[in-house]
Amino acid sequence: MRTALRASIATAVLAGALLAPVAGTAYAAAPQAGPATSVSGNDRETGTRIDIAPGFAAVVRHTAGGPEAEILALGSGEPDTFPTRSLGVLTPGGPSISANGLELKLVKSGKGHVLTAAKDGTTKSYPLPQAATGPADCVSKVKQIDLGAGLLADLTMSPKGPKAYMHSADPSSTWSQTLTRTSPKGSEAYFSRINNPSGAGPVFEWKTQGGPNVPSGFETFPALPKGCTPEYPVHDDESTSCVSKVKQIDLGAGLLADLTMSPKGPKAYMHSADPSSTWSQTLTRTNPKGSEAYFSRINNPSGAGPVFEWKTQGGPNVPSGFEAFPALPKGCTPEYPVTEETPAPKPEPSTTKPVTGTNVSTQTTGQTTVVPRGSVAAGAEIASEDTDNGITVAAGAGLLAVVAALGSTVLRRRRSHS
Repeated sequence: MRTALRASIATAVLAGALLAPVAGTAYAAAPQAGPATSVSGNDRETGTRIDIAPGFAAVVRHTAGGPEAEILALGSGEPDTFPTRSLGVLTPGGPSISANGLELKLVKSGKGHVLTAAKDGTTKSYPLPQAATGPADCVSKVKQIDLGAGLLADLTMSPKGPKAYMHSADPSSTWSQTLTRTSPKGSEAYFSRINNPSGAGPVFEWKTQGGPNVPSGFETFPALPKGCTPEYPVHDDESTSCVSKVKQIDLGAGLLADLTMSPKGPKAYMHSADPSSTWSQTLTRTNPKGSEAYFSRINNPSGAGPVFEWKTQGGPNVPSGFEAFPALPKGCTPEYPVTEETPAPKPEPSTTKPVTGTNVSTQTTGQTTVVPRGSVAAGAEIASEDTDNGITVAAGAGLLAVVAALGSTVLRRRRSHS
């Protein structure tokens, strides 16, 4: 059983310090492919074992991504059992594996593939078992995506449905996790799932960091090869297919916002453009206003056309930025009553009477320029933007001086005339 084989590997690793050096015998005695031993389990734990040299064995198999051969190191004195560790997995066109003078490769030969083992100018070949016919011919090509945090995912599509095989980018790591149509959710330790697993367009979703406000990554699965059909009833998962695509906008000041629309309403997830920053803020239909530290809000959150508004700088005179949310996917409807925001009331006409020259003495606010009448008016213009209380006082003092001078002149003329 492959499970027992894996258990033996783990046990042997712990006891490795007590083992003699691996594969210490001469390569010249290497046997040809020994009796095939079938191993059951999932794609990474099935295959046929081949003894390729004293101290080494290979488990060859066909996966959704094609043929592969996993090279195993065996404990000294146990050529048929007791593998101590995996040295890596060979794939067509991939890098070779070197161990104890052996150069191991997986190469194409005719319509199939063979495992080659070269040492001291001598090369031996070990044919791989033939791939299964029928549904296996309808397996799509592998779409590999980088999940971040040193992890990769191989996405494939077959008549059995979508499949996501997650594994470490480090060949020395044995961590892996597989999601399928019937088992679409990953473990709690690492968020991942297949959305719409039985639908026409399944999507792989993952997060490289934790937290409810961290945005997910999304990637569609490859299509089935032409002429192939699913083995299950195709039905879309409405809850996931009714989420719009992400509209990402640059807010300035090193910030981004991911806008989405779903039956629950608009959602704006703001975060730093710097991946090392953990700052974030989320606005929703029921929580449309951002914090006081950063102006942002969803206008018309329950309406047919919600709009995201933000400012990258403070101050009442700084203009806002505006961006409409993406539309709901076709055929999807909101889960709430659509209500438009009541427009702000228009300002009423002012009831204050305009200030004229006859009531200057009673004006206390709003008057910034005094324009005298008559002969005093000549040359008395003062720009309104240059006036303040000091200028007004000075102008009043000057006007009083002019009036006093005129009065004195008239008085002297009257006395002279008398």
